Amino acid sequence: MKLNLTLPKAYKDKLEKVTVEPPVYCIKTDLNSKGFYSDNVYVGTTLTHVFYFEKSKCEIIPIGDCEIFYCRNQVNGAVLSYKVSGEEIMLARCTMNKIAHFACITKGINLIINGNTQKRVTLNEKEKICSKCGRILPGTKRCPKCDNKHSNIKRLLNICKPHLPILSVVFFLMLIGSALSLFQQHVLRQFIDNCLRTGNGTLNNVLIFLAVYFSILLLTIVGMLIRHYLCNKLGIKIASDLRITVSNHIQTLSMSSIQKRSTGELIERVTGDTFNVRRFITDSFCNMFSQLITLIVLVIVMVIMNWKLALCAFAFAPLIIVFSRTFWPKIRKIYHRQWRKTDRMQNKLQDVLSGIRIVKTYGKEKSEVMEFDRLNDELRDVQTSNEKFFATFFPILSLLIAFGSYLIVYLGGRDVLNGAMTPGQLMQFIAYSGMLLGPLNWMSFLPRSIVRTTTSLERIYDVLDEKPEIVSKSNAIKHDIEGNIRVTDAVFGYRSYDPVLDGVSLEVKQGEMIGLVGSSGCGKSTFINLIMRLYDLDEGSIEVDGINIKDIDVSHYHSQIGVVLQETFLFGGTVLDNIRFAKPNASFEEIISAAKSANAHEFICKLPDGYNTYIGEKGHKLSGGEKQRIAIARAILTNPKILILDEATSALDTESEYQVQQALERLRKNRTTFAIAHRLSTLRCADRIAVINDKKIAEIGTHNELLKLKGIYYGLVTAQLKMSKTAE
Repeated sequence: MKLNLTLPKAYKDKLEKVTVEPPVYCIKTDLNSKGFYSDNVYVGTTLTHVFYFEKSKCEIIPIGDCEIFYCRNQVNGAVLSYKVSGEEIMLARCTMNKIAHFACITKGINLIINGNTQKRVTLNEKEKICSKCGRILPGTKRCPKCDNKHSNIKRLLNICKPHLPILSVVFFLMLIGSALSLFQQHVLRQFIDNCLRTGNGTLNNVLIFLAVYFSILLLTIVGMLIRHYLCNKLGIKIASDLRITVSNHIQTLSMSSIQKRSTGELIERVTGDTFNVRRFITDSFCNMFSQLITLIVLVIVMVIMNWKLALCAFAFAPLIIVFSRTFWPKIRKIYHRQWRKTDRMQNKLQDVLSGIRIVKTYGKEKSEVMEFDRLNDELRDVQTSNEKFFATFFPILSLLIAFGSYLIVYLGGRDVLNGAMTPGQLMQFIAYSGMLLGPLNWMSFLPRSIVRTTTSLERIYDVLDEKPEIVSKSNAIKHDIEGNIRVTDAVFGYRSYDPVLDGVSLEVKQGEMIGLVGSSGCGKSTFINLIMRLYDLDEGSIEVDGINIKDIDVSHYHSQIGVVLQETFLFGGTVLDNIRFAKPNASFEEIISAAKSANAHEFICKLPDGYNTYIGEKGHKLSGGEKQRIAIARAILTNPKILILDEATSALDTESEYQVQQALERLRKNRTTFAIAHRLSTLRCADRIAVINDKKIAEIGTHNELLKLKGIYYGLVTAQLKMSKTAE
């Protein structure tokens, strides 16, 4: 996102009358001072003045007169305001689309007010609207209207390049098929003119004609079957390769990239969109060349036979082309709309099936059914509307194509009656005209197929073009972690303009256990996400054993981290598969040892098939404590050097918690451990406790030290004690 646009000349001249300093920040907002949409409103700052320009209003305010600037979020947007002599004054408005810009220039202006004139604020978030036409992007980074229409076709051709041998065979079979079809009509013409019209033909001539005609037909069918087989094989192979490519690429993407899209949307791009590409390769791509070859050869032969009748056949071609091109943008638009509705419906279905237990617990089956029905009805209405359009569009196109045939029958029949043509020639020409209608009629349906495929390719490459944010450097080292961690002046926000942690510093020694506490949303989970390097800092650094975390190979680093979360995720498979997930080459003895350390071996042995018991998707056949102990066994198996415990016992009953706590005690020995807990009593054994408040580490010390301090931690402990007494 750009934060320093060029001012229009009229506004620039007004600013230069007040200050010679160039703008440091300059953005275009979308609402004027009265709250109405406007396309020519600018707000920004130089090092000396803040400015606001719209058609009927101009404000240039000396920065020295302002105390502080604010970006105030409202229901449907935000306002930019500043304080002068204790009074807050509104300067500009914006919709939700421009909040990020407002937040950034607010931060930038405040830096200048505080005397920091060198530091510049940047905004890395992608625009959700097209910079050229201003339209909202339909869930992709590229605008369907402004994007290069041929780029996706080129990509499709690049996909087909590795399969040139098969395509060459298909192309050869197409040539043979087209030649046989043309020759077949020539044989028919000779039979009519030399046997039937003259009356000199014999039964032997008829049998010879039938034998030749049938042989040509048989060869054509065999060639067609081989061609269809190869096209299907090619389509299946390309779709399979695309599925693997997209799925593998999603695995490499950073958490921030994955979380931008819903699970249902990603699944649709891996399955539905790749299927559309396969269907195009199988049904359209190969046939496209066949029809094109047939069309070209037919045109040449018809012009040689009778150029006047040929012109009649082609008379309506320009009108057909203009008609098709006119509706091409609408076809693209309706497919994008249909895909958005499909995504919404699939996302809803994904949510309901994933949370079916909650749905049933609250008795919301009917409401969820009604919501799904509503989304399904929206998709149905869009599909119905689209099919109505195509049901009108294609018959009109077919009618235009057919008009040429009617002219040929009339003019050709007149030439036969006048002796200018033989009946066989006319029949051959009419047959060629009918064959010509086939490619033209087929190509009239081609835009629909192409748009559907290019839309799918657009969505596929929208994912494939996404670059992973967390990657290993080319010279990254595979460092074996000891466990010393230093966080220095860490600044991070899921949106770069809105930090969750701001200026956090912490030093942790090898084998130390650090408890993380604070109110919900204060940044505890964000902090451990940064330690695990699921995200990279916006500013500051994290060092492991004195090495910047960015200089360590990502995969090698992650292989030395163990994680036990509050909501344990188990895969659909056996107990053995789930424990071995962290270390696929682990021996059965290692797995049993890990399970015993996690207090899981005893209950696993009581399962119907022991370690080979299938536990179902997300482990729904197990209790919370059992799932948690399997997760601990999974963590123990890798012998991690850094251990992350995120509310690992908060959802368990007393007995399960005791067993899990025992397992965790064994697990955290000689390991650097970070533990998040709302139940503060579980952190008494921590070497130190860090209290996160107001985006920083507000307090740090042992349990007893923090209680003596009587600060935030003391308040949290006191509040929990009061709640416990109330519960009793």
